[in-house]
Amino acid sequence: PKNISNPKFRREGENMNDNTVQGDQRLNDDIEDEEAYDDMLVQNAGIFSEALPAIVRDFQKSAVEVSHYNDIPAGISFFNILGQIVKDFVIIPNGRNHEDSRIHFCWVQTSGTGKSTLWNFVGPVAKRTFEKINATNQHPPLLTTQDGLPIPMVRSFNTFGVTDYTDSVLIGGFEKVLQTERGDDGNERQTGIWEMERRPGILEGSGLAHWDEFEYSGIFNQSSHKEQAIVYLNTLMNSLSGESWIISKALASFGGEIMECFCERSVLAMTYPPSNLNEIIAEKGVLQRMLLYVWEVPEFIQHKMRLEQIEKAGTVEEVNQPIERYSEGLFKLYKLTQERFNEVGGDPLKTMKYTQDFNAVLKLEYNNMKNYLNNTRADVAKLAGNFTTRLMKIMMKMSVLCSIASAPSINNEDDRFLVTGTNVRQAATIVRQCYMTLVDWLERSLRVKRQSLAEQTLEPVFMEIYKNESEKSEDGLVNKAQFLKKAGAKAKKSQSQIYRHYERIRHKFEEEKHGRSTYIRRIGVDEE
Repeated sequence: PKNISNPKFRREGENMNDNTVQGDQRLNDDIEDEEAYDDMLVQNAGIFSEALPAIVRDFQKSAVEVSHYNDIPAGISFFNILGQIVKDFVIIPNGRNHEDSRIHFCWVQTSGTGKSTLWNFVGPVAKRTFEKINATNQHPPLLTTQDGLPIPMVRSFNTFGVTDYTDSVLIGGFEKVLQTERGDDGNERQTGIWEMERRPGILEGSGLAHWDEFEYSGIFNQSSHKEQAIVYLNTLMNSLSGESWIISKALASFGGEIMECFCERSVLAMTYPPSNLNEIIAEKGVLQRMLLYVWEVPEFIQHKMRLEQIEKAGTVEEVNQPIERYSEGLFKLYKLTQERFNEVGGDPLKTMKYTQDFNAVLKLEYNNMKNYLNNTRADVAKLAGNFTTRLMKIMMKMSVLCSIASAPSINNEDDRFLVTGTNVRQAATIVRQCYMTLVDWLERSLRVKRQSLAEQTLEPVFMEIYKNESEKSEDGLVNKAQFLKKAGAKAKKSQSQIYRHYERIRHKFEEEKHGRSTYIRRIGVDEE
């Protein structure tokens, strides 16, 4: 992966804390072992997370105790919930366009590396937060259309998981109901009149729409009954300003009656890396509308994740305490934002204020993204460039959410709900890494696609180095660091590239640890 502390992202005159400087040093030092290389990627995510608001850092810390090494997805999940609960109080101006505060998140990561485990933490926090909000019964009144007609949607929050993708389940429909009336005697009786009653689908309303297996949504493997799911997703992720977010469908079974689905939810989707991800990125616009985090977790990190899980086997930890703590923290942010919304006369455009350096730093971060593509291939730059405009909007939204998340720690109320350049930098710590991991994934996936199998694995090079150019012990052991260094020089690959190529044929070697050094031996080959 790219050097996440790349100088391209340094701001002139910016003070970097000691941890960040140490992170830079680690990333720039020569690395002799792929375990150290992978460790740096994980540590770097934690280093940059230190810039985030305190409640987000605490949330991440608690989340990674159960979903190990997943700092970035944990932080995004927090903003996923926060953006949802303040969406009725905040509209973000962008010239003539207006954006809502929702963050839609798609997490693409190796199976068995903590996605469902993180949801087991995030889901209950969201549910409890929504329960607290619903209990107040003070959420803004029903919305109206541009014609002044009330929108028939429930204003409570909830979470649901999507498993059925039929129209009737997702957006709802109508059903014929025999009407009744109450007679003078107080008893109800049927009138003989049938009327159509609206039955909303599960997408309608507020809260989270959670896909634990997004690969079955129809986006990656389309089928006839899932084709509309892509249209629905694109529509619900449109800005809540205006009416382009309302899903409409003519129902043939009811004489063409129009069913409207009013979905204000935030999407939280999880999947393993599908084989056709780069094609989906190139051909469909769904993922560009979401904050996409892609990580093919190396085997050594997976090994460490398993060890973390084993260490907790047989132990009992408090479950409800962190859920109540963070749901109460999110509920406090909801109430503070609602109070601010009421102070400005219920005008969501006035809830947030923006400093002059907000625009300046936002422009700087945009240039950073563009500069990051300077050394990439044209096909990678083209695909990654499709995300740039959307990511800048997401960064703008997340900057606003960072300002809201910081509000409780600001004593002077006049300084609250003020979006500054610092908030943009906080948001950039997450958005930047999503962008960089995406570019790195595209570089690798597109490169692999163009290479032959032998070139993908570099197996002949590794075997030649092991057989003829490595100094072996009596029992056939070879110093791994020296072995990979020679292989990298012969194949003209960087250290990170040669580590990845070795990972593909690692099953053909056994490894032994002697002190701090790792040694390898070819499996099933008589070197005599």
